[in-house]
Amino acid sequence: MNSPNQAVNKVLISLPPVRKKVFRHSLLIVGLYVVVGIFMMIAVFLASGLTPKAIHLNYDSIAAASQMEHAWDAIRNPSQHPQKSVAQWMEEFEKAISFEESNISEPGEAAVSTKIRRIWEDTKKHPDKIEQPVSEKMKSDLATLVDINEQGMFRWVERSNRFSQHVFIATVIIFIVTLIIALFLADGLAVRIATPLRELSAALRKKPEPGSKLKLPEPTTLEIRILSHELSQLWQRVSELQKLNLEEISSHRKMLETVLASVDDGILVLDNEENIIHCNDGMLNLLGSDFALSDVIGQPWRDLSTLSRNYLKLREVLRPEISGDQPVPLELKGTDRIFSARCRPILDERNIQTGSLYLLHDITEIKQKDRLKSEFIGVLSHELKTPLQSLGTASELLLKRKDLLDEEGQMLLETIHQDVGRIRGVANEFVQVGLIDLHSLRLRMEPVVINALIQQWIQPFQVLAKDRGVKIEFIKEGSESITARIDTVKFPWAITNLLSNAIRVSPPNSTVTVHISDRERRVDIEVRDEGPGIPEAVQQKMFDPFFQGGSVTGGKTSGFLGLGLTITREVVEAHDGLIEYFPRKPQGSIFRISLPLIM
Repeated sequence: MNSPNQAVNKVLISLPPVRKKVFRHSLLIVGLYVVVGIFMMIAVFLASGLTPKAIHLNYDSIAAASQMEHAWDAIRNPSQHPQKSVAQWMEEFEKAISFEESNISEPGEAAVSTKIRRIWEDTKKHPDKIEQPVSEKMKSDLATLVDINEQGMFRWVERSNRFSQHVFIATVIIFIVTLIIALFLADGLAVRIATPLRELSAALRKKPEPGSKLKLPEPTTLEIRILSHELSQLWQRVSELQKLNLEEISSHRKMLETVLASVDDGILVLDNEENIIHCNDGMLNLLGSDFALSDVIGQPWRDLSTLSRNYLKLREVLRPEISGDQPVPLELKGTDRIFSARCRPILDERNIQTGSLYLLHDITEIKQKDRLKSEFIGVLSHELKTPLQSLGTASELLLKRKDLLDEEGQMLLETIHQDVGRIRGVANEFVQVGLIDLHSLRLRMEPVVINALIQQWIQPFQVLAKDRGVKIEFIKEGSESITARIDTVKFPWAITNLLSNAIRVSPPNSTVTVHISDRERRVDIEVRDEGPGIPEAVQQKMFDPFFQGGSVTGGKTSGFLGLGLTITREVVEAHDGLIEYFPRKPQGSIFRISLPLIM
């Protein structure tokens, strides 16, 4: 007993494939154009082969007549043609008349050639005694010979033109007929291919009910039969999937509701008429214990029957026109909290808004951190002012008695006085920017010879370096005076931070190098040390505020970074500069500051 698949296969084998039909019609069209092409090639061959050959014969006869005429004149008047002897001219005439006799192509040409031969035979024995009437007769016959061949050439040209016209007309007619036949064949092929497809399309447009059998037209080709079979199988699978579709939608809806219910943020979804579509547990907790989810779904948002203070506040804040994050003070479980409210439009597949999604996120902890930070900075500002004032007063008093100290002590005292003055002048500005938001720095830029100033900024660190057994070396390359625009109060923070870090991490008997050069319209300042270097994991974050890193060497960890590198980067960038880090071989670090050069 045959299975359904075997029966289908037998039907498929018995039907002709579309490929064969297309191949047959295409072969007919190609054959027609091959016939037209062969006809055109034969016609062109005939038109281009016969006429030039005939014209060539006429042209050769005319050339021979011209040669005979020239030789005849030379024989009669040898003194006027001394380039050849009479015998040579007679030989040339003989060759020309012999060629003409073998090149007869036109009616009457043979008779004229015979007359010319007769006259030549009578006169060649006594070429010096040619009489005038005989000469005139010879020239007349030669002219007649030329005229006969010229007329022949004209006839061949006219005949060739008529033949070309006939060939052209015949070719056009055959081409048009062939084109019409090809169009009929192509149209018939298109109809045979398109008709079953149109019938299939019409059957599908009837939109049968899911689960019912798909009624398709009887196929006429193998491919249409395969397509009909696959469409039937596909429709059967669609019907089966349709049964599962509603269950999956319901399952996904429950899953989404579970996810939204587990989110701590308050979520409220409204349609364009501000009716509540969805409200999660977080939002219900904010609205109060008077509501259940079933009480609010489908209700107008602005007409809920409640006197909850949270609802009254939210009703004023949650509007489609709110932009960004809007802080809202609310009460949750008897505790005052601060929430951030935002609105997001809900769009359909045509990018048309169908509703609004409101999110309420608890930012109480963030606000508390900001408050604690502000309090900390305020306390820090207060605590810095008194010791800085005392240090400034003490340094001024000691500076008046610096003559009692040795040279090294005087240098240290002057350094203390300068640094205290610099720190006291900018302490408030740094403390008030919060997490050192140095983009608020106010710079007083002026052009300076920066290589001279760097030497001054390095000088106070010589004592510290000497105490640690570290040598500080200054190297300048390029112009004698390297000029840049900087704030002479704030830019030294960058150099001194880098230099103090380099001295702190440098081992004894090592060198810290400060290198400055001007190249490519930039001022490059490098601080190089021979310390343990900075690990790759730390390099990515070492410019972040309050980041603490370390370098491990010999079992010890040298702390660095904190605020220093953050301050350095912000100060450099405020000067339109760039700071980069490079590891130094075999060990050590290189910090490079690049500033615009003043030409």
